[in-house]
Amino acid sequence: MKRFALIFILIIGLLNFGAKNEKDPEDIISSTVKNISVCNPIRHKNLTIFPLSLSRGRDKKPIITLDEAFKKGYIEIMEKASSDVNTVILLNKSKYYVFILAGEIITGCKQDRMVSEDCLVPPHSGKIYLKVYCTEHGRWSAKSDKFATGGIAINPKMREVAKASKSQGEVWTRVEEKRAELGAASSPTSAYMDIVEDEKVKKDLKPYIDKFSNIPDVGGWNTVGVVAAVGDKIIVVDLFSNHKLFKKLWKKLIKSYALDAINRCPEGKLSKRDVRDFLYELKDVDICTRDTDGTGYAYTINCYCSFGTTLIFNEKIVHLDLFPRNHAGPCKSVPTLDFRRERE
Repeated sequence: MKRFALIFILIIGLLNFGAKNEKDPEDIISSTVKNISVCNPIRHKNLTIFPLSLSRGRDKKPIITLDEAFKKGYIEIMEKASSDVNTVILLNKSKYYVFILAGEIITGCKQDRMVSEDCLVPPHSGKIYLKVYCTEHGRWSAKSDKFATGGIAINPKMREVAKASKSQGEVWTRVEEKRAELGAASSPTSAYMDIVEDEKVKKDLKPYIDKFSNIPDVGGWNTVGVVAAVGDKIIVVDLFSNHKLFKKLWKKLIKSYALDAINRCPEGKLSKRDVRDFLYELKDVDICTRDTDGTGYAYTINCYCSFGTTLIFNEKIVHLDLFPRNHAGPCKSVPTLDFRRERE
């Protein structure tokens, strides 16, 4: 028996000899950022978009979006039998990976919801309990047996607050603040969807959507994300390593950015150097594990000037978002020069 055990151990050792260990998530983030180039900005009114180009390390894995999966009948999302406000049931019946962006809205059933965390749903997933937040405070009656896609994602500031606070109450508060900020008509059920479908808001959104519609094609296949800024303040970084996935989500993303730009009149504007400095922090990050309801590994990113999250699968970034911290001091959008020198 001892001889058999020894032989078995030797065989396992030989099989594993030279096998490559999985990369640390910090290394995956750092190596991706090192290959990112910040493209020339495109501006409209107070909103500036800096496309991000990835020279190497792109992910070519076929991933479909929530909207695609709904359209083809690949997934079903429904209420739990106990009707839990912050949990719904998802089932992927297809052979494809389905990516759901944090903040995407699903409508129907007893209340509209937004997905709380990025989720990569595996093929033939079986039953998944998906964490959500309610975005329709004034309704708790069934509109339908199953959810449908709302076709939108919430604005970055609300996405950031939801991820940082993990509070349903904060989400409801932000919905009403956004309604007042945009001058949308009151809603009988306080639904976020009603804000986006308000005629005044749609009119205000259209010029932004038209101006930035071709962003994913700026750098061809290398374009994998953007940095969005209002005036001289970064509002969000959205980075993927899959060009196709980024391009398919772009309509939702740009509409969400515009929702944070309308009616804001900040001064100044950012340069490419400012944006590179902000991204610089991702080369050396502190991370901790975060929940995800699908496959892959999720992490919280903590930097001196920024906070964010990322979802990694098979050593590739599925999605990374980054938000500026609200420091009382000089670091509001980008690190100070002295801080950058210290890091160097």
